[in-house]
Amino acid sequence: MSVYRHSVSLETEKCKGCTHCLRRCPTEAIRIRDGHAVINTERCIDCGECIRLCPHKAKKAIYDPLESISKFKYKIALPPPTLYGQFDNLDDVDCMLKGLLDYGFDDVFEVACAAEMVTEYTRHYLKTENIHRPVISSACPVIVRLISLRFPTLAKHLIPIMPPVEIAGKLAREKAKKEHPELKDEDIGVVFISPCTAKVSYVKNALCGEKKSNIDLVVSMSDMYFELLDTMKSEIAPEPLSRTGMIGVNWATSGGESAGLMTDNYLSADGMENVVKVLEE
Repeated sequence: MSVYRHSVSLETEKCKGCTHCLRRCPTEAIRIRDGHAVINTERCIDCGECIRLCPHKAKKAIYDPLESISKFKYKIALPPPTLYGQFDNLDDVDCMLKGLLDYGFDDVFEVACAAEMVTEYTRHYLKTENIHRPVISSACPVIVRLISLRFPTLAKHLIPIMPPVEIAGKLAREKAKKEHPELKDEDIGVVFISPCTAKVSYVKNALCGEKKSNIDLVVSMSDMYFELLDTMKSEIAPEPLSRTGMIGVNWATSGGESAGLMTDNYLSADGMENVVKVLEE
């Protein structure tokens, strides 16, 4: 039996047993034992709520270190739409994409491009007869695991498609092989710059339904952000690199995924408490 690899860890020596995390865990995966928190690994969905709420910084996210990127001969960055919004007064997305290339990546494939593909597929899927409604997005691994644990009867409502990040990884790898046929599969490193812990466990446990995810490493957005601050200082205007439109970029905003469906008949929720409330109703 394979062991599920989590991306949220607990530093016991820092935990004071304050119960903040216990009260807000959406799957009741946390208990207090001997004066400190204990995480039930079978119920943890790596949502990161406990990390956000812990006043003692006893919970932390486990990402791949940036230096691990160097082990690959050909490195591809997968920036999510949320990365664009981290920089004040970013007038040109190409500046950020060029910053990734200047950092050491050989290619960049925007996850927003794959998000637009998912949006188009979803539009067609919603026109299909006899599907279970309301339809629930399957883009977030936290929501998928939350449903499997707490709301299993809603599983049939999930859209049957891989999330944008997985599609982006697959297309990026195929593009690299086509443009560089001399590269072996193990030479190519597809690196997702993640804004959340859940994507780490998604990749490490191959939750895409395949034997192995198309993504090799998941690095922290905060780590990458500080590196980009230096590489983006160039005053030379970058060449056009972005291949995505506003529909894909808007996935980073609350309700952005639904807005791209060109319909008013939707409900969006952000924040774990709001999501749980909607699923319960």
